[in-house]
Order: sequence, then C-alpha cells, then structure tokens
Amino acid sequence: MTIREARKEAVSLLSSADSSKQVSPTPVLDADCILCNILHTSRSFLLAHDEQNLSPSQYKAFCKAVEMRQTGLPVAYIVGHKEFFGFDFCVSPAVLIPKPDTELLVELALDEIEKRATELKENANGSAENCTGIEQAHRGEPQLYIADVCTGSGCVILSILKTLEQKYGDAYAGFQKKPRIISHASDISEAALYIARKNATRVLDGSAIEKPRFFCADLLGFGLPAGRVSENRYDIIVSNPPYIPSGVAVELLRDGRNEPLLALDGGKDGTDIIRRLITQSYRALKAGGVLLLETGEYNASGTREALTKAGFSDIITFEDLSGLPRVTRARKQYE
Repeated sequence: MTIREARKEAVSLLSSADSSKQVSPTPVLDADCILCNILHTSRSFLLAHDEQNLSPSQYKAFCKAVEMRQTGLPVAYIVGHKEFFGFDFCVSPAVLIPKPDTELLVELALDEIEKRATELKENANGSAENCTGIEQAHRGEPQLYIADVCTGSGCVILSILKTLEQKYGDAYAGFQKKPRIISHASDISEAALYIARKNATRVLDGSAIEKPRFFCADLLGFGLPAGRVSENRYDIIVSNPPYIPSGVAVELLRDGRNEPLLALDGGKDGTDIIRRLITQSYRALKAGGVLLLETGEYNASGTREALTKAGFSDIITFEDLSGLPRVTRARKQYE
C-alpha cells in the first residue's frame, strides 16, 4: 500500500459516521502525524513522496495506530511525543498532553526571570540561605530559585530552562554574566515524574544549564522533614495545577482521551488545589517573589480572591490567544 492510499484509508476511518467509534475532528492531520512517526519523516515528505510503498510491518503499525485513534486516544499518546514551546516532549497517559495555551505560562515566567535577574545583578552577593549539597559550592554568586509545582511532563520548567540557555548561550556555561538558575519540580505522581526526568534528559542533556531536581510530593511539601514547605526560598513559582471542576473533568474524559484524572480534577469548584498552593506559595516565596498560576476560564476570579486573601498583591490575569483568562500572576509583598 502506498502512502497516498494509507492516508486516504485512515481519513475515511477517522471520519466514519459509525456511532460506535470516536470520530476525529482532524482526520487528515491525525493520519499524517501517525505516518510521520512510523516512517520517521516529515509531513512535507509524505506529500512529496505519496507513491512510496509502506512495508508490511509499517502498514500493520499504521493500522493499529488508526484503530487506537478511533477509540478517542489522542495522537500524542499514540506516537509518544508532543511539541511544546518549540521543543519535543515525551508523553504518556501518566501526564497531560502539553497544550498551546500553557505556553503563555512559560512566556510570563521568562519575563519575570529577566526582571528578577536584573534585581539579583544589583546585589551580586546573592543569598546562600537554605543552600545544601552542590549549592554550597556556589556561595557568593547570584542565584535564582524557581519551583514548578504539578510539573507533569516537565514541559513548563524544561521549556523555561532550555529557552534561557538558547538565549544566553555561554553566559550560562560559567554563570558569570547571569544568575545561577536553581530549579525544583514536584508532582504527586511517580509515573509523571518518570516522564519528566526522561524529558529533562531529552531536552537538557549536554546543556550548560542545570537540570531541575525532581520531587515526588504534594505541591510544595518536599522540604525536610518530609512534607515541610521551605520558607522564603523561591524567587518564582510556576504551576499548571488541576483546576477543572470535578464534574466537568469526569465528563471531559468520557471521549476516550485517557488523560489522567488526577491532573485535571481540581475539586468541586476547581479551586481546592489552587487554594492550598496559594497558601503554601506565600510561605515559600521570597519577599517580592512571583507566583504564576494557570487557572483557565473556570476559576480565574476565585483565584484572584484567594490570592488577595493570602496577602499577595500586583494580581493580574492574562488572557490566552482565544481571549479567555489563562494565567494569573501575583507578587508576595516586599517586607
């Protein structure tokens, strides 16, 4: 069977009106993504060489993948990876598939890092408080602490770090011109952390910038003793926590997408985890530190109220490309 014939067959199956099967809203794109993964090639190659024959094993793998897509399983889970912020990340049903809307969280974090780095350069002695292990060897140099809570695949923190390295290049090789970035990432799921660590190697191996330290913990509770929230430690905390109301989350998964409910369910009104994280973050942030929370349209207003109650100021909600509230920023007041 040729590439052209395989594409045509897949599009027909994924566009099927058979009510027993999940119909894909993007059958052509799905077919091409699956073919590209099996043939290890680009979409432009498919279009330019559509008379090329698939081997029997390639066609068998293609048919199996199309059948999986018919059940509603996302293409990203079928092929095992997904692009986010220009980088390619491994994914599995243990983690949410990175969404384009979440790229706003990365962009805002990068902006805040620039601002904080400027402040740190003005105080080159930095702060060595709470340093342990390898961090002791860098006493006296500017250090910027970042935490990514509910890290999932690690796409947010790893995109931040890789972008910084690409932007500043050798400046991070010796950490002479920019603050040393110390990053921590947590998730309550060991299965998710397996994917995050795998992505850290995939994205940052050979990088001049340090990989995050990963913790299996409930939100920021990875200090010592176990479960403790370290106080006044972080310059920036970012998080894309579960924020979808329980009933809505359950309904979303009825289409067979197979994303982890644990990563979606934010409680009855979607703010159970957000409220706990806000309280912990106020303790964990340094004076003037920033919390960036993805909340979406479900509960941006409730998030702002919780932030105000916790003592945060400079609270702003930013909209995504669809004009929906997506990320809320808040600052811990200077003492």
